[in-house]
Amino acid sequence: MADKFAQIAGITSNRKELLTVPQPIPFTERMCHLEAAAGRSMATPKKMSSKAELTEALRKMKQQYEPFLQDLAPALESYTRRTEIREFMRDGKRVCIPDYGGPVGFAFTEYTADVTIDDFTDKAVYLCFGGADYKATVYWNGACVGIHEGFFSPFEFDVTRYAQIGKNTVRVSLQNDYVFMGSSLTADEAVITEGDKLYAATGLGYDDPVLGWHHCPPGMGLYGSVAVEIRNRIHITDVYVRPLPESGEAEAWIEVENADHTYKDVEFALSLYGQNFAYTGMENQRFIPWLAYEHPGDTVKTTLNRCTTDLPGLRLVAKYGKNVYKMRLKIDDARIWDVDTPWLYQLQVRVGVDGVVCDAAKQPFGMRSFHQDTESSPKGMFYLNGRKIRLRGANTMGFEQQDVLNGRMNQLVDDILYAKLCHMNFWRLTQRPVQKEVYEYCDRLGLLTQTDLPLFGVMRRSKVAEGIRQCEEMIRMVRKHPCNVVVSYINEPFPNSYENPHRHLEREELERFFTACDMVAEINCPDCVIKHVDGDYDAPSPGSMPDNHCYTLWYNNHCIEFRRLHKGYWQHVADGWYYGCGEYGAEGLDFREVMEECYPKEWLREPFSPANIVKAQSGEMQHYFFDCPENMDGWIEETQAHQAFTARFMTEAFRRDNRMVSNAIHLFIDAWPSGWMKSIMDCHRNPKPAYFAYRNALEPIMVSLRSDRFTYFSGETAKIEVYVCNDTVEELENCRLHLELLDGGEPVLCGDASVACGGVTSAYGITAVFDVPAVADRSKFSLKAVLMDTAGRILADQAFEFEAFADVEVKENGDVVLITDLEPGEHEVAGEKILVKTCDHRNYISAQTGHPAVREFQKNDFRFWYDRDTDMLSVMTDKVLYADGFSPILTAWDGEQETPVLAEKKYCGKTYIVSVMNLRCENPVAKRLLKNLYEL
Repeated sequence: MADKFAQIAGITSNRKELLTVPQPIPFTERMCHLEAAAGRSMATPKKMSSKAELTEALRKMKQQYEPFLQDLAPALESYTRRTEIREFMRDGKRVCIPDYGGPVGFAFTEYTADVTIDDFTDKAVYLCFGGADYKATVYWNGACVGIHEGFFSPFEFDVTRYAQIGKNTVRVSLQNDYVFMGSSLTADEAVITEGDKLYAATGLGYDDPVLGWHHCPPGMGLYGSVAVEIRNRIHITDVYVRPLPESGEAEAWIEVENADHTYKDVEFALSLYGQNFAYTGMENQRFIPWLAYEHPGDTVKTTLNRCTTDLPGLRLVAKYGKNVYKMRLKIDDARIWDVDTPWLYQLQVRVGVDGVVCDAAKQPFGMRSFHQDTESSPKGMFYLNGRKIRLRGANTMGFEQQDVLNGRMNQLVDDILYAKLCHMNFWRLTQRPVQKEVYEYCDRLGLLTQTDLPLFGVMRRSKVAEGIRQCEEMIRMVRKHPCNVVVSYINEPFPNSYENPHRHLEREELERFFTACDMVAEINCPDCVIKHVDGDYDAPSPGSMPDNHCYTLWYNNHCIEFRRLHKGYWQHVADGWYYGCGEYGAEGLDFREVMEECYPKEWLREPFSPANIVKAQSGEMQHYFFDCPENMDGWIEETQAHQAFTARFMTEAFRRDNRMVSNAIHLFIDAWPSGWMKSIMDCHRNPKPAYFAYRNALEPIMVSLRSDRFTYFSGETAKIEVYVCNDTVEELENCRLHLELLDGGEPVLCGDASVACGGVTSAYGITAVFDVPAVADRSKFSLKAVLMDTAGRILADQAFEFEAFADVEVKENGDVVLITDLEPGEHEVAGEKILVKTCDHRNYISAQTGHPAVREFQKNDFRFWYDRDTDMLSVMTDKVLYADGFSPILTAWDGEQETPVLAEKKYCGKTYIVSVMNLRCENPVAKRLLKNLYEL
C-alpha cells in the first residue's frame, strides 16, 4: 500500500483559475569574466560540520543566553493551597502523572485517585488539569463536575459543592476517538476509520515502535499535571499583558473569578519588575476599576488607567463567574523583547476586597510588536518591532513536548538553542498547541513560534462549534507569549471535502469557519497575526497569506517540478501577496548506532531494507532519486546525502525568492527512533548532514550560486549566477565579491565585482563567466564566492560544485539502429511488441543494469541534466517502456518496479536500441552514453 502521506502529496486543487504562478524574478545580467589566478585561495572561516563542533557552539551559546534565563523579580506570596495528584490508578494499574500512550481509535480508559484536603471553609476548591487527551468526563466523590473536550488546553472545574474535609475521590473517564480524516489501529493502515476527534497528525507519541513512534498517533492520557487548589472566593484566573511599545504602554487584562453570586467591590495593586534584568517600574500601585465619564450623562469613554473616583462613573464590581478588567500601564524607555535580546518584564497583580488581599498572580511578558502588512503591495510582509523579518525555521512534532512531559527542561533549553545555532528564528509548532513550558522557554531564549489549530485536511460539519471553541482556547494559551507571532487554523485542506461533503465542510463553508475563528481570535488577542492555512491544497483563502507545502525532492516533483523551483518559479498562489512554504524536506535514515540501540531486531534483518522499518518512506521514494544501496551503511549514507542536498537547494531557492517570507523545513528533531525521519536531527540529538546544510543555507548573510548545469565540456563557456541573500536589517553597500574557480582546492581562475543588497531581501549580484578548463577525462571543480564589506571583512562565502568532461566523438554505426520519440502506445520493433506508457517527470534514471554501455558512469550521472531549449534543468524522461525481449540499459521507476527507458536487442545482425529518455547531448554524460551505444 502506498504511503499515506505520499498519497496526500498527490492531492491537487480545482481552483487554480483563481491563482497566479510566480515567475523567475527578472534581472539585468552583469558579467564578471574570470581570469587566470595567481597565489593561493582566499582563506575563509571553516563551516560547522560535526557534532563535536556543534556541542562546543552550544556550550558558548548557553553562556550567552544564561542571563535571559534569570528570575530576578521578587517572590510573590501565594494565596492558594495546591496539592498535586502525582499517581492514579489507570484501569487497575498504578501510573504516574503525566501519563500518555495508547490505544488509538475509539477507546475508553479510567483514572482514579484519592486526595486528602484540609479545612476549606469560606474557600473554593478547584480540580485543575494541565491537559487531557481527548474527552474527559470528571467526577468528584461520584458527582460529575464537568466535561472537557480537546487535548491541548488546561482546564479546571469548581468542585467545592462536592468536596469534604479529609479523603476525596477523583475519577476521570477519558474517551479517545478516531480523527476527522481517519486513523488506523494498525501500522499498515489497512483500515482507516473516521471519528470525531479534533486532531491533526502530530503530538507527543509514545514508546511503542509499531504505532507510538510514528508520526505521532492520536493516543490518549493525562499528559499534564493534575492538582487540587483551594482558593479564596475571589481569585485571579488569568493575566494577559498586551504590549503596546509604540506608545510606551502595556495593557493588563486581569481575569477575576467570583465564586459567589454576591457582588464584590474589588481593587488591584500592581507591581512591575524586570524578570531577567534588574528593574522596578511600580510597586503596589492601586487601581480601582471604574467606568468613567468625562461629563455626567455622557456615553462611556474609557476605563481609567490609574483608576480613582475623581470623575463621574460606575464602579466595575466583580459579579459571579469571570470578570475581565483592562488597565493601561506606562512603561518609559522600555527594554524591547527581540530574538537576540529576549528581555522580559513581570507584572505582579494582587486583588483585594475591603482592603484585604484575596489573591495574587504574576505574568511575564515581552515588550514587542509583531504585525503583518496587509495594505501594501505585495501584501504579507512580517514586521517585528517595526523591522521587516522573514521567518526561517523548522517544524516540530513532539520532541519539545516529550521534553516537558519527562521534566527535561535542560534538554528543552538545548533544543531551542540547537535551532538558533542552525540560524533558525522560529518553530512551527506543527498542527497543535503545546505545553506552556515550551512557550515560556521560547520567550526566555528568543525563538519565535507559530501555533496551529490541530486540523488536518478537513473540518467535520458536526464539530464546527467545537472547533471555534478550541480556537479560543488556543488563542488564550498563546497570547501571553512574546515568542508566538502567528496562528494558523488548518493544515493542508483537501479539495472537495475529501470526497465526503456529507461529513466535512466544503471550501466556502470552511472560509466561514475561518471568519468565525478570526473574530474569536481578535476578541481575545487584538494584535494576533493569522494565517488561515498552512499548506493550502485548495487555495486561495481571501485576506490571508498564501502558504504551500512542497516535497518536490521527495514525493517526486510534488506541487512544482524541482527544475522550475531551482529556476525561480513557485506554485499557484493568490496574486498580490508574499507567500510561505510551511513544509519541505526529505527523509534521512537514522544513524547506525540509533538503529542498533533502539530498533526491534526484525527491522534490521539481512538484507537490510528500509521497507522493514515501520513507516519509513525511503524504501518507496529512493527509486526517484538514487540507486538502491547494498547495505545499511549505504542506505544511511545515501538517504542522508539526499536529505542534505534537498535542504540546501530548496532553501537557497527560497532565499533567492524575495516573495518568500516564511519557510520551515520538515522536520527539526525526531521525538522517537525512526519517528519521522525527515528530521534533520535524530532523537539522540545527533545532527544529520542536512542540519549543517540547512544551517549554511540559513546564514543571515549568504551567497547563493545558481546554475542550471552541473556538468560541462572542457572549453565551454560557463555562466553561474551569484546572489546576495540578506536576512539582516543592515544595508549591504559597496561590497566586494571575490570569485575563485578551484581545482583540487587551488584557484585556477578568479575575478572580482562590486555588489550591493538591501536589508531583509535578496539581490542578484553578478554572473560569473569563464571557460571551463581542459581535463583529460573528467574532473570536479568548484566556484567559490566570498562576500566582503568595505573594510575587507568576510561576510559570507559559498561554493558551487560542478564537473568538467573531455569531449568525445560520436561515430555513427550502421549496425546500430537507435529509435527515439515513440509515442505512448504499442509498437513493433525488432520482432517484438513493446508498450510505451507515460509517467510523471523523472529527475533521475538508474544505471544499475550492468550493461556495458553504462559501466563507466558514476553515481548521480543520470540526474539533473541540462535542457538547452528551455535553459533549465531537463526532464530526464516522462515515459517508460515494456519490452520483454529487450535488455535494459537504463531504467526508471514506474511506481511499482524498475522499468526500461533505454533498452536494446540484437536482431537480424543489428542492434536495435529503443529510447524514451531525453538524450540531450549538450550534457557530457549523454554524449558519452550515445558514443557507447554506437560502439556496442
